[in-house]
Amino acid sequence: MSYNFLRHPAVLLIAAATIVACHSSGTSTAAPTPSGSAAARASSATPSAVTPASIALGDSIFHARGCRNCHGPDAKGRANGPDLTSGHFLQVNGSYDDFVRIITNGVPVAAIKDTSHKRAMPVRGGNPPLSDDQIKEVAAFVWSLNHK
Repeated sequence: MSYNFLRHPAVLLIAAATIVACHSSGTSTAAPTPSGSAAARASSATPSAVTPASIALGDSIFHARGCRNCHGPDAKGRANGPDLTSGHFLQVNGSYDDFVRIITNGVPVAAIKDTSHKRAMPVRGGNPPLSDDQIKEVAAFVWSLNHK
């Protein structure tokens, strides 16, 4: 006489629960976070390009170039440039890559979202233009201001 375990509801329920538990082990059921959200900006994951050396170089470039003239020597903003330390951004999503993008491309007057700022942000930091490496270093410095 053979006994069929699959005909008992309790056995089926335990088997289903075991399969589900094993299948979802190590995965998250949370919905993915959009890259532009505040939660994504607050992520503690440090981009590989952000190192103590790149932050230090970016800090020196920021203070030696026109960046400090618009954003202030403390990067807390002035009439011509927004606060870079508040974590509140209108032109970027707060990611390292987006800081690289905006420093590279600049912000023309017509694209400025905070109308209290009247001057364009120059492409590649102005004249003379920043190199790709310098842009990445300034982006690392600015990113670090909001991820301590």
